[in-house]
Amino acid sequence: MEGIILKKLLKLIVILFTIILVYILPVSAALKVGILPDTDSIPLIVAREEGFFQETGFDIEIVSFHNPIERDSALQAGVIDGAISDVLAAAFSNDNKQQVKITSLTNGRYVLLSAKGSGIKDYQDLKGVKVAISSNTIIEYVTDRLLKSKGFTDNEIAKIAIPKIPVRLQMLEAGQVKAACLPEPLASVLLLNGANKIGDSSELGEAPGILLFTEKALNEKAAEINGFYKAYKKAVTSLNNDPDSYRELLITKGGFPKKVKESFVFPEYDQPHLPEVNTVETVLDWLEEKELIKDEYKYTDLIDTRFVE
Repeated sequence: MEGIILKKLLKLIVILFTIILVYILPVSAALKVGILPDTDSIPLIVAREEGFFQETGFDIEIVSFHNPIERDSALQAGVIDGAISDVLAAAFSNDNKQQVKITSLTNGRYVLLSAKGSGIKDYQDLKGVKVAISSNTIIEYVTDRLLKSKGFTDNEIAKIAIPKIPVRLQMLEAGQVKAACLPEPLASVLLLNGANKIGDSSELGEAPGILLFTEKALNEKAAEINGFYKAYKKAVTSLNNDPDSYRELLITKGGFPKKVKESFVFPEYDQPHLPEVNTVETVLDWLEEKELIKDEYKYTDLIDTRFVE
């Protein structure tokens, strides 16, 4: 009898000790940020590999995804705290009652391409031609904006959804689709292999690629996010000072195709800053016009100004 009582007592002590650990000791959890295989992600890869994240004293992890759907699912499930994303994804998340905020703009570039041997050389050749995109993302937005800027009507714009970026690249390279919109640096691989450049997002001014974090992370991990941005800024400076020294890193740690090493032209990376009001509002107008969001949003609804200016 005494043995049974002793076992119950020990079990109770273990339970109480566990409760004390949970509620009294500080909880240390990594800040996890999702990336895609694009130009925006390169500063974060550099920050990780150069040890800039480690220098902050915080545990900051970069998590790679192949397409926006996987990234957004991970964000919704709480697997990651933030991501390199776009204004569209920020609006969708909030429309689905998952509160996220945009914390800065990024340096993405998105290129509209036609396949080698397709005979498509300029915008007008794309009328009625299916362009491979990822639906309801910055890729579709850029495609629509570029074509409409050249006078295309809705009936003249045709699209086919191929969400995974590597698959979209392979299908264009193989001639299985005649045109596609792809992010840099992967677009440079196709251009090196004979694809034709029709246009890119720089024609539109500021592209709406952004960094965002969940409201939970913004409330509970503000110090970590500040540390993240310190490392990010340091990586931008390092990249701009000697971009060619990071070519090998794109392949070995960035997961980009080998041909990126020789073909990619590094942009001049901006220090992180907030997007212009017009950049955000133009995206919101596009989403409302296509009836992709239920609620109406203003610039201030989607922006957190605590980390950059």
